[in-house]
Amino acid sequence: MSLRIAALLLVLFTAPSLLHAQDASPFDAIADESARASLRTIIADAAARGLPTAPLVTKVREGLAKRATPDRIRSATALLADRLAVASKAIAPTKSAEELTAAADALQAGIPTATLRDMRQLWPQRPLTVPLGVLAEMVASGVSRSVATRRVRELLVKGANTTQFASLGSTVSSDIAAGLAPDAAMELRSKGVLSLIESNSRAGLTTTGAPIRPPVKR
Repeated sequence: MSLRIAALLLVLFTAPSLLHAQDASPFDAIADESARASLRTIIADAAARGLPTAPLVTKVREGLAKRATPDRIRSATALLADRLAVASKAIAPTKSAEELTAAADALQAGIPTATLRDMRQLWPQRPLTVPLGVLAEMVASGVSRSVATRRVRELLVKGANTTQFASLGSTVSSDIAAGLAPDAAMELRSKGVLSLIESNSRAGLTTTGAPIRPPVKR
């Protein structure tokens, strides 16, 4: 499984503990007083707009870990706040930090806002964290945006589950690492997932492999 997808799945199960661990402020490690003040303003403004602040704190910590300059940390954090704001509108009404962060990452990878809105319409009640993460990773791995978007959208329409999306991301990444052209890998592996979904449907199974049960009449 690729590192990005593994991280997304890990966050889904560990988010509460991660948020608790981030209670301690990282700002004391920034020597530049102006940068500290700017970062506090960025995060306070995000909170006032109803945006998750944990991803912003994480961005600051990442910058510190990479020994980035205060200006670069401030710039990266401000850009992330802007992407979170755009993502919040595109995939509303979710307030999930994980889902919004995945959407912000997709925007950073060059995925249009319209695509995010379309994905939300296709999955109005289900979290888009992993599908968005896979889409962003595929584009970052060299798959063209048109192919990656078309295939992810098709899987959303057909009812692929989170595990299938994660597996898709992992196998495509492995194929690319082995030398297969990115678009060809995406086409090949997504067709495999679609074939499995169609087989399950013909067998009367859901995407999780459970039998499809008729609704109970009341």
